[in-house]
Amino acid sequence: MSIVIESVTLDGIKSYGEETTVDLGEGVTAILGDNGAGKSTIQEAVGYALFDSHPFSKQDRLVREGESSGEIGVTFTNRTSGAQYTVRRWAGRSKYEVIDENGDTLSLDGTSEIKGWLCGQLGVDDPGDLSEVWERSVGVAQTDFLADFTKTKTERIDTFDPLFDIERYREAYKSLGGLDEEFDDDIQDHRDEIIGLDAKLEELPDVEGRIEEHEATIVELANEIEALRETIQELDSERERLEGIEDELRDAEQELTTLEETKIPAKEESLETAKTHRDEARTAGETLAAVREEYERHESAQERLNGLEERRVERDEIDDERTDLGGEIDLLKHRVASSKDDLRAAEEARERVRELEPEKERYETLKEEVSQLEDDAERRDELADELTDIDEGIEELRAEATELESSIEEAEAQREEAETLAARQDERQDLLAERKSLEAEREELREQNEELRAIEIGDGSAVSCPTCDQSVTADHRESVIERNRERIEALTEERLPAIEDEIEAVEDEIEAAREAKEATDRIPQLERERDSIEEEIADLEADRRGHEAERDELEERLDELPDKREAVAELDGVAEEYHTAKATIESADGVEESLREARRDLGERLVTYRELGDELDEFDGLDREITTTKETIAETEGAHRTYVQHEPVAESLDERQAAVDEEGEALARLRAERKAVEEHVAELDEAFDAGRLDEINEELSERKTTRARREQQREDRQDDLTEARERLDELEARRERKTTLEAEMTELERDREFARWARDSLQQGAEDLRDLTTSEIGDRANDIYQALRAAPTETLVWDRSYNLRVRVRGQNKPFDTLSGGEKMAAALSVRLAILERLASVGMAFLDEPTANLDEHKKRNLVDQLEEFDRLNQLLVVSHDRTFESMTERAIELEKDDGREVTRVVSD
Repeated sequence: MSIVIESVTLDGIKSYGEETTVDLGEGVTAILGDNGAGKSTIQEAVGYALFDSHPFSKQDRLVREGESSGEIGVTFTNRTSGAQYTVRRWAGRSKYEVIDENGDTLSLDGTSEIKGWLCGQLGVDDPGDLSEVWERSVGVAQTDFLADFTKTKTERIDTFDPLFDIERYREAYKSLGGLDEEFDDDIQDHRDEIIGLDAKLEELPDVEGRIEEHEATIVELANEIEALRETIQELDSERERLEGIEDELRDAEQELTTLEETKIPAKEESLETAKTHRDEARTAGETLAAVREEYERHESAQERLNGLEERRVERDEIDDERTDLGGEIDLLKHRVASSKDDLRAAEEARERVRELEPEKERYETLKEEVSQLEDDAERRDELADELTDIDEGIEELRAEATELESSIEEAEAQREEAETLAARQDERQDLLAERKSLEAEREELREQNEELRAIEIGDGSAVSCPTCDQSVTADHRESVIERNRERIEALTEERLPAIEDEIEAVEDEIEAAREAKEATDRIPQLERERDSIEEEIADLEADRRGHEAERDELEERLDELPDKREAVAELDGVAEEYHTAKATIESADGVEESLREARRDLGERLVTYRELGDELDEFDGLDREITTTKETIAETEGAHRTYVQHEPVAESLDERQAAVDEEGEALARLRAERKAVEEHVAELDEAFDAGRLDEINEELSERKTTRARREQQREDRQDDLTEARERLDELEARRERKTTLEAEMTELERDREFARWARDSLQQGAEDLRDLTTSEIGDRANDIYQALRAAPTETLVWDRSYNLRVRVRGQNKPFDTLSGGEKMAAALSVRLAILERLASVGMAFLDEPTANLDEHKKRNLVDQLEEFDRLNQLLVVSHDRTFESMTERAIELEKDDGREVTRVVSD
């Protein structure tokens, strides 16, 4: 897999205050601009979007000052598939997405899935390696470009081993540490457990013998229990037969006793009761015949009384209706009289309205004029308050404008100081890089001295010096150690403290310049605020002139207000009298029609009242007739009550005679049943043998007791057998466990030997792979170095500890003793050789690679870059304008210091 970045779009990222797109492409492209122009920001944006890497402790520091978030868009083409994608990532927000060439967003859920997808596009094995590939190969930061080679041996190995996957060997070697001891512990544990199992398996033969003995005893007991079961079954059958006869005899005797003592006497008593009830019915019939005439007279009078009561209800309803009608007639008479009075009052009110009409209209006109003048008076007072507020507002705004003008003048005085911020930041960065390099050099010199002191010098010593590859002698060792010590002392006591002082001084200058810049950045805002205030003052003065004109006009109109108020007071009662008369007239509307309706209703109700009086005359004598009928009912009440009381009993005579006959038949049946039961009891008593039943019960008890003992004995032996078998299962499991442990112990011994071999192989493999990698990359780096330097007599050496040095005519020159140009050429050569080896990504950034190179070596560098066939795209970040004419494509960036905004000025 390899890619080509087509463009990078930044919005709200550091100095990119507005959306800016930088178009890139294949081949070598130079990104040029002054310090602070935003060149490195493009590199940082690509690292953040594609490789999840940024040079800050928090990604929020990528966001432009004053913004809450910023957006990065990186568009690239996959050279294998030809597909084009845009990766969009926000700083200051947790938003991350991938868009295809059709503008559709890929279905990738969260950062982890997007990083996995990017690994597939970039040819990186694991998402956790993305940042490592960027920071150590594809996008090495300017501060690390040289510093990685000035670190101590251990730091260099920790830096470069992960880049070539050698770190995996070291991690595997460490992970296998301690396995040997673990295997020994496991084997000893197995051996101890086997010894314990052997001791427990000694009782196995004894357990097997007990099982055979228990099984034989259980069979003998089972045969005896079966014989007892058959005998008990025969005795049970005979006992059940005799007990059945005994139960049947007992039931028959009980039935006979019940018939003689309960059923037959009860039925005799029931027959006598039925005869008594029949005689009572005959007596009741005779009583009915004696009172029948008086009963019928009572019934006739009651029927007549019911009819008379209905007529009385009808008469009372007519009387109530006539009374209600009389009340309505009285109301209608009152209504007629009242309507006549209302008509007279309405006519008088019409005459008064005609008289008051002119004065009422004049009153309303005056009142409206007074109300308008009072509103004008309120408006005049409001204008006075508003004019006071306007004057106060103008004074406050003029004070604010004066204060802003003073702030602008103070900020302008700091502009020259603010313009030094970028230069002082670059100066601080250079000092930090120099301090880091010198500290690494000091540590390297200390390690060299330790290595030299550890070398044993003998007659046949052939050990090479770690600084120059010469054979180490006592004099040579002391010379190098002394030289290194002097250099360490110079660095510790002179240069490093001086750099610390310079950094502290520059930090103070940067802080002052930053404060000055913040002040000058606010000048446009302050000027806008001042202009806005002046506009507000002009608006307020215009408002004041309008208010004063309106106030003068109102003062003229308000002179008429007292006279008009006096006139309104004089006419104050006219309007009220006028409206009262009007209301009287309006309330009389419909009175004439109401009077006609009342007279018509009154006549109709008088006619109905007379007709109802005629109907009431028809009910004369009704009350007397009701009284006579009630007296007849009272006279015959006793005979009527006697008849009603005895009538049900007399009517039940036939039913009671049938009951007497039925009870007599039932008594005869019970007496016949008693005779049959007596005969059956005699037969059963002859068939039952009580002595034989007692003998059987005694024998059954003995046989069951014997069987229970035998069953308990068999159960006990069965428990013993179960316990023995369980013990046998335990011993068999232990025997199998012993066999398994013996096999596992053999396997563990083999695994222990293999782990020892594997760990030794991993350790040697890491060293061999590091030796092979540095040899291959070192040879290629030497070719590049000699081409860059145009010095075939100089040899660049990158040894297995990642130590970089130059050999000139057999003499080694350590990296820290090289000139600035030599260091840059050496570091560049190794970086480019690494990129060739790790070219799966297909692109790379080089940040300020021409530092300390002369014109000729810059030209040589460009030639080497253009010959990189395995890289589709190289992006060179530099402030060196001479680089523009040497590359296929150049992009120039410029920063507007006033707005702190980067823009593309040529592409």
